[in-house]
Amino acid sequence: MGRYLSVVVIAGVAIVLGGYLMMMKSEETAKLNVATERQAARRAFADRARSSAEEDDSGTYLRAIQTALRSYDEELTKRVYAKHPKWRDPAAYLNEIDALLKNESIKEEQHTSMREGYETVRAAYDIMMAANWRPVLTAKGKGGTRLDIYSLKRVEDDQGHPILEGQFFFWGIEDSTQVSWGSLSMRFWKKAAKTVRQGGRRTEVEEDIVLGKAEGDAQPRVIIQSPHKYVADFPSYVSIGTIWLPVMPHEAVAVDIEYGYTARIGGGSYDSVLAFEKLPIPDAWKLKPGESWDADVIEATEEEIRGVEPGEGEGEADGAERP
Repeated sequence: MGRYLSVVVIAGVAIVLGGYLMMMKSEETAKLNVATERQAARRAFADRARSSAEEDDSGTYLRAIQTALRSYDEELTKRVYAKHPKWRDPAAYLNEIDALLKNESIKEEQHTSMREGYETVRAAYDIMMAANWRPVLTAKGKGGTRLDIYSLKRVEDDQGHPILEGQFFFWGIEDSTQVSWGSLSMRFWKKAAKTVRQGGRRTEVEEDIVLGKAEGDAQPRVIIQSPHKYVADFPSYVSIGTIWLPVMPHEAVAVDIEYGYTARIGGGSYDSVLAFEKLPIPDAWKLKPGESWDADVIEATEEEIRGVEPGEGEGEADGAERP
């Protein structure tokens, strides 16, 4: 009797174990299917994102990219995760590294660094997937690239100095893209009074003149070219990060910005210089009264001060007051 009982017990254990293994295999297969479907959705989004980034008009670009993002989000919900909605978890990476720390598989310093990367990506992911941001500055480059700075605010650097920190989406810059960063040039404009003759009488008018210039490296402060490693559902064809700009002079009313980079994509090399001309400067971007401007200042030429190209307008302009 004891022998038959042993056979029954062993058979029962085998059936339970077999069922568990089948369940595990089924779940593993389902996860592979989700990963495959997600990759297909990301490829489809990349095609729409590339087309959106190449739009000349900023408004058309924004409508197109945000429509593409809503479609991508719908694709994730209705197709990729339709059978397993709980698997769509933007915090999965965070939970994973927390478990690794708890099991002492990683050190505290590693966990801190990994968590910072996740938090940077997660914040950008939430803004992107809401699909309602408004660019502060955006311009298309070559090779299907586009810079979109969606936030620009005053912060302090590590030494407590004021700085402007821009949060950006960089379309067309992916993990496989090699980027060489060029120069960042800024030219600041102010208003100045000028005496002219109008109708035979002297009168004062305001004109724009160059206050000063600043130059630096276009290298972002932070750039993450593989955000999907932190949030698996992060859209493709985009990098995220931050760029630092100098806080602008208190007297300045407008700024010209040139931002250069070279992207190597698919065997081709694309040089871009993004140009923003005479952008109005909000007070929030300026130094406060009494604060000093620590940017590297380059002396402007006489032509630049007058706001003309070298050699342009060498004679006196009509109506200008002669000394």
